[in-house]
Amino acid sequence: MKTLNVFARSAAVVSLAGTILMSSGSSLMAVSEDPGNALTGTWSVQVTLRDCTTGAPMGPVVNSLVTFHKGGTLSESAGGTGFAVGQRSAGHGIWSQKSRQYRQKFIALINFDTPANLPGTPGFDPTKPISPGFFAGWQTVTHTAELVDSNNLESEGTNAFYKTDGTVYRTGCSTAVAERFR
Repeated sequence: MKTLNVFARSAAVVSLAGTILMSSGSSLMAVSEDPGNALTGTWSVQVTLRDCTTGAPMGPVVNSLVTFHKGGTLSESAGGTGFAVGQRSAGHGIWSQKSRQYRQKFIALINFDTPANLPGTPGFDPTKPISPGFFAGWQTVTHTAELVDSNNLESEGTNAFYKTDGTVYRTGCSTAVAERFR
């Protein structure tokens, strides 16, 4: 059961990678306060899935790309092998600045169901990618980020997966580091 939770959370944030940089709340604005466009641009992001209780890493780093657009919108493309080809859409969302922190939130569609394929469970196929399985619906990612310097940032946050009827079936935590693409 412990292995199932580790891989379930890992795959959950893989799509978050998409994994990445967000924070929920009513203070999110549609327009950025970023006066010098410090965050605007494309970033190479490495997401680490974490146990929400202990903060311990849960699996390998997942790569993704995030573009923060002037005006407070963002686009995200997640890497990783937790999803079947075409199963997860790119992420679309919003970002805002409050003091030295940036808050981001995005959503990605999960287009179809896939069964779990986890080591130590009946029917595990080692020739296929390890995955906790997903239901059609959507995923949200929320993170709060801070710039380390003009070309590097760090963030932490959460993710949630929803079935098409709106039922939450998986949540997780993650941290990320990112470098500006230049």
